[in-house]
Amino acid sequence: MKKLSVILSLVIASFLFFTTSCGTSSSSSPGEISKKMFKDIEKGDVDAFIALFATKGEEITDKEKAEVTYMLQMMQEEIKKKDGIKTIEILKEDINEAGDRAEVEFKITYGDKDTDVSTYYFVMEDGNWKLPKE
Repeated sequence: MKKLSVILSLVIASFLFFTTSCGTSSSSSPGEISKKMFKDIEKGDVDAFIALFATKGEEITDKEKAEVTYMLQMMQEEIKKKDGIKTIEILKEDINEAGDRAEVEFKITYGDKDTDVSTYYFVMEDGNWKLPKE
């Protein structure tokens, strides 16, 4: 049950030094970004997933993209083993008073009825909610 969360955490940790210049719609809430993130993972959309990270304008190298692609393939396989994502429910979405940081707790229900509850943090970068690199 926690295997997917562990793998996703590894992907997020790998982005501590990864960067890219893609953006995310500023009209999306942190909860909607969380849903998009898992849909991108399920589809194997590496570029869309990479675009969800705070970047400070730097680009990702080909080697880093290859590493992320491999990790996403592993995560995609785990999702397939659970018969895909059935629903993603936002349990809590808290945005701080300054409006520059958010915490989202969500529950994923898979096709095999397995569930996973996780919490992720977001930062505002250039008017867009992003996953932090730190």
